[in-house]
Amino acid sequence: MNRACSVVFYAAIALITCVMSKKVCRVTVGNKTDVCLRTQALNKLYLGGIFTILFAVSALRFGIGNDYPQYTLTAHEAYVGGYVVTEPGFNYLVRFVYTLLNGEYYEAVFAVFAFVTLLVFLHVLYRDSVDFAQSFFLFMTLGIYFQTFNTVRYYFALAVAFCCMRYVLEKDYIRFVFWILIAALFHKSVLLVIPVYILATFTWKRWMFALGMIAGVACFAARGILLEFALMLYPSYRNTIYLDGGMSVTSVLRIAVVLLLYLWFLHYMGKDFCKDADYQKIRFYGQLNFLAFLAATFFSFLPVVTRIVYYFSISWLLMIPLMVEKIEDNTVKTRVRFLIIAVCVVHFVFFLLHAHEAGVGLLPYRSWLFEERYVEVPL
Repeated sequence: MNRACSVVFYAAIALITCVMSKKVCRVTVGNKTDVCLRTQALNKLYLGGIFTILFAVSALRFGIGNDYPQYTLTAHEAYVGGYVVTEPGFNYLVRFVYTLLNGEYYEAVFAVFAFVTLLVFLHVLYRDSVDFAQSFFLFMTLGIYFQTFNTVRYYFALAVAFCCMRYVLEKDYIRFVFWILIAALFHKSVLLVIPVYILATFTWKRWMFALGMIAGVACFAARGILLEFALMLYPSYRNTIYLDGGMSVTSVLRIAVVLLLYLWFLHYMGKDFCKDADYQKIRFYGQLNFLAFLAATFFSFLPVVTRIVYYFSISWLLMIPLMVEKIEDNTVKTRVRFLIIAVCVVHFVFFLLHAHEAGVGLLPYRSWLFEERYVEVPL
């Protein structure tokens, strides 16, 4: 499948699943009427259809992603007991799958990660979003689904961190820490969210935001020292292309747009909004996005800083629909909805047109159904 056809294919997948997501309705918990039962059945049907389509595209891919070949080699080394830098959760999972299948079927490993990652993301969107369709639209058009083809360990950890936002908001810290520790068995960078998410639940004063900006500037000035410390934690990045660093203008602009929407929303709602039942959630998400902005700008020298940014900015999927839902003026709400749709569509087109570049590697789409497998390294 050439690049142009692959772009059309990805766009069609996004369009079909987004249309299906519009059929998913919220169900009042405890309502046992026939209408509610019918709605629940339809929800399961559409959610199952969305999951099946997205899982099939992800699980059947071959050589898609900037680190697909590297993962096959790492999986081989983990299986035969060689030296690997991956976390034990990944290593044991590979050994289990390869032993179960009696062969080095790396396609099965990618399929397992695709299954669990998608399951967690869709579960959280359905469970926690006030508008599943809008959250799912953001999930697709912001490229998050397609990015799960890369660094499968990380995106599984990201999905778990996304799920745990609810627990930290509910102050269920035991469950929060437990699941983050489970995710850390696959990508230890997720441990960062334990202190950060808890910190973001508090109300920050204006001087704290100013202090954060000053601290960001200071850290950027001391980037040489901080980079050495980061390489102590992740020595595998030393002497690699990941140290090239550089600020991602697209990432910064994306976060800046969301922050502007957040600031406009607070101004529009007025001071009385702090009494709203959902104020704590929106404030939590907004403060995380401020941290995402700091990470994307002043900490751009760190290897693969995008991973840190996504731990904070993934809250978009819940924050944006919640803010839109709170706007009472239907005219204003409609305008904001159309603005969000327009920005996301432009972003998605831009994303697809650059999805073939180094560091992304999502085009052209290939499937192992029609491709020859990589030659396995002999034992």
